[in-house]
Amino acid sequence: MLSVQTDTRLSIFEGLQVEELWTASRQLGFPSALWRLPHRNEIQLLISVRDGIRKCQPELEKLSAGFVVSNFHWETDQEVLFLEGDIILTFSDDNSIKDIENNVSEEHPDVIKLVTLATEIAKDANPHAYHNAIAINDLPDLNARDRFKRTVELAVSAIRQGQFKKVVLSRTKDLAYSENFQPAKAFCKLAKVYPHAFVSLVNLPDQNELWLGASPEALVRQDSNGTFRTMSLAGTQNARNEAGELIPKFDIRWGEKEIEEHALVSRYIVECFKKIRFREYTETGPKTVLAGNLYHLRTDFEVDTATLNFPELASVMLKLLHPTSAVCGVPKLPSLQFLTEIEGYDRSFYSGFIGPAQVGGDTNLFVNLRTVRFKDGKATFFAGAGITEDSVPEREWEETEMKCDTLLKVIAQEF
Repeated sequence: MLSVQTDTRLSIFEGLQVEELWTASRQLGFPSALWRLPHRNEIQLLISVRDGIRKCQPELEKLSAGFVVSNFHWETDQEVLFLEGDIILTFSDDNSIKDIENNVSEEHPDVIKLVTLATEIAKDANPHAYHNAIAINDLPDLNARDRFKRTVELAVSAIRQGQFKKVVLSRTKDLAYSENFQPAKAFCKLAKVYPHAFVSLVNLPDQNELWLGASPEALVRQDSNGTFRTMSLAGTQNARNEAGELIPKFDIRWGEKEIEEHALVSRYIVECFKKIRFREYTETGPKTVLAGNLYHLRTDFEVDTATLNFPELASVMLKLLHPTSAVCGVPKLPSLQFLTEIEGYDRSFYSGFIGPAQVGGDTNLFVNLRTVRFKDGKATFFAGAGITEDSVPEREWEETEMKCDTLLKVIAQEF
């Protein structure tokens, strides 16, 4: 696809801000994605104005610039959703446009429609209005806790019977949201509160869904210089004490259950490297890291693919890693079968993978965790917990509640 680089000083996008362009693209029914990479200040907005969402094999090194979305139940021979990068805008931390990459002319009728509507939205905007509209006074599902604790008991029993070593059980939490809810504002707020996470907002008009999330877990990352990265992230503790104060990292103590849970995930990644007879990686960790309101154990893996002449490593490892033991279990197949039968709902894109591919030559795919789906007036929050033979059902329930709160406490407002 021909890439048209546009000087921002001459661009028709000049003066428009991220929320105006996001809102306009959504109203026009264009698939779009907003994201902020960990430890970065820039926000990027991708809009597909021509062919909507297509499906493709995630051969990452062969893709044009775009945004990948995959569900949890993805097999290596299946295609994923791909939002074509017709327009990719980079915004600096003062909300001004820093860079533009166009793969479609600014004279294209749909681009003109987009800019015209965004300009109208900017004129009508009330800078003081902020509708943070997640209604949290709905009646709770009184049986949700008991159902989840029962699934934990079944999982622990299966582990003790030798069916598998670990399984990751998940659940949902449904709340109503108002039509005044402003997703782009919620995204910007999450990006400020969680600087260490991959924060994203994706509009999938074909599914009539929005997905908002702040994921701490990279699945595969490969930059334009050829550096490949992945991580194991498992083991969870509340980052704040009962008074709401942040617990210093050096005061965190990890129990045997969390250490073993993390070790299983790290060994899984090493086994994936072994499957392709690959030894040239650097392993660093485990270390305690902060992710929102939680602490986790993390180990990082890094490879110089340029030196090894292995540019397709990210694509190869993607197929080997997903679903990782951090979202599925160990061994993969029996734990996957168990959770598919026991959870009782479709995970959809939760715990799948999501992120930009070949944007500026970099690919950054993350596990879709700490996420919420907005659809038909309902906000569905997703959370999971790693179950081992030492798991206590009540504590696992509390862990899923803490993970839901990662998003809920930022974007919710009581009515």
